Amino acid sequence: MAEPAPAAPTTANPPSAPPLLDISTLITRPKVSIDGVLYELRHPHELSITQSMGMAKLADRASAIQRANAAGEDGDAAALEEVIDAIVREVLLDVPEAVWADLSGSHKLAVAEVFCGLLLRTRLLAAGAIEQALAAPTTTPTPTLAAGAPSTGAKTFPASSGSSAEPRWLGWPKRLWR
Repeated sequence: MAEPAPAAPTTANPPSAPPLLDISTLITRPKVSIDGVLYELRHPHELSITQSMGMAKLADRASAIQRANAAGEDGDAAALEEVIDAIVREVLLDVPEAVWADLSGSHKLAVAEVFCGLLLRTRLLAAGAIEQALAAPTTTPTPTLAAGAPSTGAKTFPASSGSSAEPRWLGWPKRLWR
């Protein structure tokens, strides 16, 4: 089967313009070293939309507990530990139970923060692409009159029924030629 030909450049996207978003379907998983052994960390692009939303809810819950602790309220330390554990179990792959038992809460928190940083980075790249697309000048030509003034669609005179898109040749000059 032949590969499809690449799309021809358009005037809206000249060949010299850099892409707004560079997507690669090849994923290289980052690694975390625990006691000298490398374990793979799930890449944010591997998450389904449902998993991503679940991770966001867990992260929001963890942040809320941490904010409560910082404000001097009685934050539920056990609940925070459960949330961090759930995040890390979702993103740190193929870790034996013996290694899990040796990980402290601060170790798990560090892994969760690294993953959240990777997730934030991918979202910032998408947000930057959106910002760049919105800031790009439009290439739609503005309709103009023969004299070169842009057409606004407004009436030429307050009492006129004509548009500024077309000059009005009626009125008293026409009567002069009768």
